[in-house]
Amino acid sequence: MFDFNLINQKFKDYVYNFNLDNKKIMLKYYHSIEVANISYELANKLNLSEEEKNLAKLIGYLHDIGRFKQVTITGGFKDKNIDHADIGIKILFEEGLIRNFINDNKYDEIIKKAIKYHNKYKVPDSLSDKERLFTNIIRDSDKIDIFRVKIENYNNVILEAPSSKIIKYINDGKPINIVDTKNKTDSLLCTMAFIFDFNYKESIKILKDKGYYKKFLDSIEVNDSNKELFNEIKNKLLERLEV
Repeated sequence: MFDFNLINQKFKDYVYNFNLDNKKIMLKYYHSIEVANISYELANKLNLSEEEKNLAKLIGYLHDIGRFKQVTITGGFKDKNIDHADIGIKILFEEGLIRNFINDNKYDEIIKKAIKYHNKYKVPDSLSDKERLFTNIIRDSDKIDIFRVKIENYNNVILEAPSSKIIKYINDGKPINIVDTKNKTDSLLCTMAFIFDFNYKESIKILKDKGYYKKFLDSIEVNDSNKELFNEIKNKLLERLEV
């Protein structure tokens, strides 16, 4: 059912239809491959069957398939006008691209729900246990690799104080809703607060083993007026790694 030589080639074929000179296209290509591998690793740590591990890996490949069209249309990754998860569902299931990757429709609903909700602030209660399992796996795996992406591809600088609402999220130990971010500092803290949104202790273990989170925090440059506040926030967030 899962032929990853074929899946990898079909995924590459799809991506290579886009402008490969665009660094954002290649960033998401390699991110998708990394997330696929992390998803398999996490599924393995959760003691899932081989078929379930392969399903998690396939979802990892496909979770950001809407990004390539999003970048082509908008030039960036903001979901305000085009939600990349929703456009990915359209490409896969309305346009039928899913059959390039898996012939059997047995897992279509799980794949659809996992991709649809991988980037949403909350996962709906209406999901079945299996749908929730694979949605949680892709949400965790995606976040793990986002820290690597932020380290390697972005200048992470805090020049202004964060909004009071953003600080409250962190003090409450909650992930930040992106709609409440007002400036670049808020956006950075939103990524930092991903640490509050992991579903499995096994995900935290993978994140610790890879060292991405600490490296991400260390990559952030902070001006003198915000250093004390940043260090307080940083220490609070690092406590979560010990869960």
